[in-house]
Amino acid sequence: MTTEFDLSCATCGSSLSKQSVSVDHLNAQRVEAAVCRNCGDRYFPESTLERLD
Repeated sequence: MTTEFDLSCATCGSSLSKQSVSVDHLNAQRVEAAVCRNCGDRYFPESTLERLD
């Protein structure tokens, strides 16, 4: 199954890397995101979105 970590950045086309990012939502203090090292865009996998729901 393809995840956000396997895709390229939709903005600049660079590769994405898995990072743990801080959020201020309920008790989810840190979540995984696919982050572009080139432009900084963030993409959240379905598992992260479910956790924040």
